[in-house]
Amino acid sequence: MKTRPWVVLSAVWLFAIALATLLSPLLAIHDPIQPVGPALSAPQPSLWLGTDALGRDVWSRLVYGGRVSLGAALAAACLTILIGGAAALVAASFRGWFEGLVLWAANAALAIPGLLLALILVAGMGRGLPAVILAVGLGGAPGFTRMARTALLQVGESGYVGAAAALGAGRARIALRHLLPNARGTLLSLATIHFAWAFMGTTTLSFLGLAGDPSVPEWGAMLNAGRTTLIEAPRLALIPGAVISLTILAVHSLGSYLAARGTTEELKLT
Repeated sequence: MKTRPWVVLSAVWLFAIALATLLSPLLAIHDPIQPVGPALSAPQPSLWLGTDALGRDVWSRLVYGGRVSLGAALAAACLTILIGGAAALVAASFRGWFEGLVLWAANAALAIPGLLLALILVAGMGRGLPAVILAVGLGGAPGFTRMARTALLQVGESGYVGAAAALGAGRARIALRHLLPNARGTLLSLATIHFAWAFMGTTTLSFLGLAGDPSVPEWGAMLNAGRTTLIEAPRLALIPGAVISLTILAVHSLGSYLAARGTTEELKLT
């Protein structure tokens, strides 16, 4: 399958921001929390993106904020995949009443939009980044369960799975040796898409001020803070907004590519 330019650009963008956040102690010019100059200073050689309304270096806050934003999204996505994937795998393997119970719980949770469910969970647990991660992770699990179960059931209908069962392989062995490995392409694309959802969810809750200390650099919080200076310094909202939007688009592009590639490989196998 030929790789398209937008896929390459998406991969380059994600690699660049991941590298920038990992190297943030080296790339940051100033302390991201302490004021370093006059408020709303324009970009200059010593302040690449200027300062915010409190005189803090925007560039330093941007590279440090990626650690919080991407780290929180990754943790929430892992929680979603762990819970939803385990439930989908058990439901696809054992079927019967347990599958019906899993589907009932997933459908009941899906009746509430994922972001609204996350807001409800944060309201119950209180503000703070751990609560945001847990809420977004739990909020995305029902949708991942439904889609992962469908992918696993499609693999379960293959002839080699039936042959393994006929040879006496147990359900656990079939699930771990046949269902998961042969559905990895679809599951990987689903995981990628749910990372984008988790990233959007965590930045949205941070934008709403639910992630805790507002002085801690985070892209959603930076976007919210930039709203108050849209006239005087629109860059304070445009820069984090553009980074968030491009990251979500890049992850979705890679997810679409992986899904199409997985479909192509399945057609070759059949």
